[in-house]
Parts: sequence; structure tokens; C-alpha cells
Amino acid sequence: MKTVIYPKEIKLISKQIMPNKIKLASTVAALFLFALPWVDIQCSSKSVATQSGLQVINGSGSVSEEMKALGAEDSSPTNPLASDKSMGYAPLVGVALILVVAAVIFSCLSVFKSDARADKISLILPVIALGLLLIQLVIGFPAKNSILEAMSKETSESQYGDDEFANSMASAMMMNINVKTTPVFYLELFALGIPSLLLVNGLIDKRKKG
Repeated sequence: MKTVIYPKEIKLISKQIMPNKIKLASTVAALFLFALPWVDIQCSSKSVATQSGLQVINGSGSVSEEMKALGAEDSSPTNPLASDKSMGYAPLVGVALILVVAAVIFSCLSVFKSDARADKISLILPVIALGLLLIQLVIGFPAKNSILEAMSKETSESQYGDDEFANSMASAMMMNINVKTTPVFYLELFALGIPSLLLVNGLIDKRKKG
């Protein structure tokens, strides 16, 4: 005997499958965006280096193409990668990355094995990751403070000593250092926001049924 699927059942199945696929696509996109630049380190409105989501975690970075073209020296104070030291660690971003990886795994289980428990977990994890990244955005990325501290230390240990003019020039350079979040970071927030909206929508539907 052939199994007949009525239109109502088709709608119910599609209603269950589509959100899971959307959730999987958004979490995979969120994971991919960790490899793209999140932070743009600028000096006098010119990009000198960038940090991807992965680099933000351990404080490493990539010198911009403009700086490479100018042939900036490694010892230059305008080069944030001049020293081998980290530009500051971001444990919140590291935890968010772990949560996104776990969300991708549970989303796969939800889509391909129809695991109800995995479905719930895959909705909750992106919400927590989103919250951690928003907290990091509010408190700021560690690169700026690390660069300013390094420049301040370099100035205090320089040959000029207490030279007022040299110190004022160094202060002016510090004021020109700016650390900005790129559009990619906000795309990351958007990608994590999709599962969050699905979770809220599910809770609202459950409350209506109740």
C-alpha cells in the first residue's frame, strides 16, 4: 500500500524541516565568519592591521596591504604587530567560538537525524554565543589597550627621556590609534541572531498552544 500524505501533513513536515535548515545554514555561516576580519586597527584613519574572529582570541593580527606596500618597518610604533607579544586575549570570543562549533554539530543532528533534544540545544547555544559577543562589543576589543600600553612603554623607555616635545608627539600618535569593528562582525551577530529569533518564535508558539 502506498502512503498518502495529505496537504496538512506536508505543511507540518515543511514547517518542522525548514527552520532546522535555516538554523543549520546560519550557524555554519557564523562559524565561517570567524575566519574573516572583525577588527580594523587604524592610525590616522589608515588601516594598519586587521584581526579576524580567530585572531581576536589569541591577540594575533594581519598587517594591511597598504602597510605592506609602504614597507613599514617591524620596529615602527605605527605597526601594531611590531612585537611578538599578543595584542590581548579575548576569552569571551573563544567561548563563543566553541559554542558555535557545538551549535553546528547539534544542528546537523537535528536536520539529518531529527533529534528533538539536539534541536533544542542547537537553538540555545547560538543565543549564548550572541550574548558573549555583545558583551565583548560593549567592553571593547583588547587590541587598542594593548597597543596604547606598548606605545606608552616604548615612549617612556626612549632616548628622549623627559623631553616634553617627544612625549607630546607620542601622545598625539596614541590619539590617532583607532580600533573599529568591521561589517563582518555585525554579520556574525546577524547570523547568530537567526537561531535566537527561531527560539523566541518557538517559545511564543508553545505559549499560544498552552
